[in-house]
Amino acid sequence: MMEITVNLGDRSYPIILVHDASNAFPAVLKKRFPKSRFAIVTNTTLAIAYKEVLAAWERDLSLVKFVLPDGEQYKSVEIWNSVVDFLIKYGLDRKSVVCALGGGVVGDIAGFAASTFLRGVSLVQIPTTLLAMVDSSVGGKTGVNHSFGKNLIGAFHQPSMVWLDTGFLSTLPEREFTAGYAELFKYAFIGGQEMFDFVLDQHEHMYQEKDMAALVEGIRRSLEIKARIVEADEREERGTRAFLNFGHTFAHAIERFYNFDKVLHGEAVLFGLRCACDLGIRVGSVPAAFSSKYEEIIGKCPAIALPEVSGSRPEAETLYRAMFTDKKMVGGQLTFVIPTTPGSSILSLDVPKHAVLESLGTILKGL
Repeated sequence: MMEITVNLGDRSYPIILVHDASNAFPAVLKKRFPKSRFAIVTNTTLAIAYKEVLAAWERDLSLVKFVLPDGEQYKSVEIWNSVVDFLIKYGLDRKSVVCALGGGVVGDIAGFAASTFLRGVSLVQIPTTLLAMVDSSVGGKTGVNHSFGKNLIGAFHQPSMVWLDTGFLSTLPEREFTAGYAELFKYAFIGGQEMFDFVLDQHEHMYQEKDMAALVEGIRRSLEIKARIVEADEREERGTRAFLNFGHTFAHAIERFYNFDKVLHGEAVLFGLRCACDLGIRVGSVPAAFSSKYEEIIGKCPAIALPEVSGSRPEAETLYRAMFTDKKMVGGQLTFVIPTTPGSSILSLDVPKHAVLESLGTILKGL
């Protein structure tokens, strides 16, 4: 068992890293919340895959269970409302704990419900995907999508605990693993020289061989980087937390193009990472001496195939327009996180449109 603390004063919380320890979870939860009732939110796929685990938890914790449909398209106001209805129906109170068993969609919806139900109840994140383990389960961002854009409705609501069991990765489909690896790979560009070198050196062990020791080390390093960023800028008020959006301005445009369907969030992030690095080299934020290093690491970035919609694929101009519905807009300007030296990036509000279009066109052409 390994523990990382997110230090936020009286709202600090532990990230507990374990492996195949589902039997230990009820005792840990009851010790931390001795007088609480528990509700768990999961999805249809996980309810089947972990039927026995959930049955044991229901028995040991007397918890109630809400199962939502599986998919990004269900990260909606309607589903959030259904979760709140469920919590009201079963008479949960302000000392109750909402547990989120799943990936980013489950965590975001359950977290948003926990943040709004009775003006806020405790939340425990139990990430089951690599993406949720290294990113979305930590930091307190919760919310749902809107037809105009991703994550436009939500709240900051820090979990009281994150139970991170890497044993859940054994049942993760290959496509979901690749999508989650995108967020781990992202930390190479914002986590400092050491993380850049680690990802460059350990990529094959983590991604291709799925060596658990290397992967756990990658997860640990990613979490420590994110914890420090969240501690410095919990609510994105100082600019520091914006670095976590490396590649995401491009990624969210791709997701919007596909109406949050057909392309997973992490797949869109892989596209965005390539675009951000190309843009950094193109506008000169990456010193010429390091361009080959960025070309080397992007050469390791897993490739994705963008599906056609009505016989066509996304075009640069269409994606550029979609960026203007993103919540990261500042004063009507697009915000880009672009790389500089290995492991470091900057925020830029003055990237020329032609450079963005050229980067989009180059990456689209190569996929």
